Amino acid sequence: MKHNAAIYLLSSRVLLLEKCLLNLYKNWNYKYNYPIYIHYFDDIYNEEFINKINKKISKNIFFCQIDYKVPDHIDEKDLFYNKVEIPYVRKSFSKKRLGYLHGERFWLNLTSYGEVGCLVKELEKYDYLMRIDDDSYFKGKIDFDLFDILKDYPIASAYMYNRYTDRVRDTRLGLWDFYKSYLKKFNYVPKNLNLRKAVTENNEIMMHNLYWTAGNCNLYNILEFKKKPWEEYQKELNRFGGHYKNRWGDLETIGLFCYTHFDKEPYNFNLKEKGLYDDKFPDILSSFAPGVGKSKTYNVHNFFLKRWFYKTIYFIRGFFKI
Repeated sequence: MKHNAAIYLLSSRVLLLEKCLLNLYKNWNYKYNYPIYIHYFDDIYNEEFINKINKKISKNIFFCQIDYKVPDHIDEKDLFYNKVEIPYVRKSFSKKRLGYLHGERFWLNLTSYGEVGCLVKELEKYDYLMRIDDDSYFKGKIDFDLFDILKDYPIASAYMYNRYTDRVRDTRLGLWDFYKSYLKKFNYVPKNLNLRKAVTENNEIMMHNLYWTAGNCNLYNILEFKKKPWEEYQKELNRFGGHYKNRWGDLETIGLFCYTHFDKEPYNFNLKEKGLYDDKFPDILSSFAPGVGKSKTYNVHNFFLKRWFYKTIYFIRGFFKI
């Protein structure tokens, strides 16, 4: 039986979106034709492209241009790209990546339907939601309905991991203290035993070493989230603004909520290990995400320079048989 469910994404990689959708339908959604809501910033998709996608793939694909802005209570000086003392910022997160911070607001606000920078109001009518990226690579046939598992689990993911690197560290600064303050404020005790032990022992590394969902292919039982204090938690996250100040990811922030309030841990489909899914295409475009506003022009120009550079390298390697 088909579920009251929809798929959504925030798209910026115009040159990859069609490829993503074709693989998604060819390897899974052709059987169900779940509606897809493609959100995007700025005017990057024209009517010709949208008509092409609807005609070639499905009329059940909807393009939704959404506004964006830094929340009024967050000072510009506090935004992540200004914290040049952080190695990751200094190396690869300039002001031109502000669009990614707007992306984090979009991804973590699961139920802020219709608000600036968030999911469109139309998604409010669905019980189940699936989040993908515009370079999510459905590379093999999936012969079952991914949404079925949400009858028994509040959250599921294409794959999970617990890799903790310097870059991950640099994008979770302050998260542990925020989380402990959240627990203390509302007098919550984590249901996950490992997280509970981490809190009891004040062991931040144990929190980092939890298994986290993929993010780029997550499924949410919104009905179950609403039975728990999700709205309250979402409000605390937005008030603090860690997604803008410290580039906190949705997989950690939503993950901590799930480990705190749900009896069951996220369901892991293991699609990556089974060779059915990958988090990105084997394409240079997957490592490129345009910015917003004025920085968009810079990023597009930067992309073509990168593509020219790599094509030149491949040519040289082939010519000299390196």
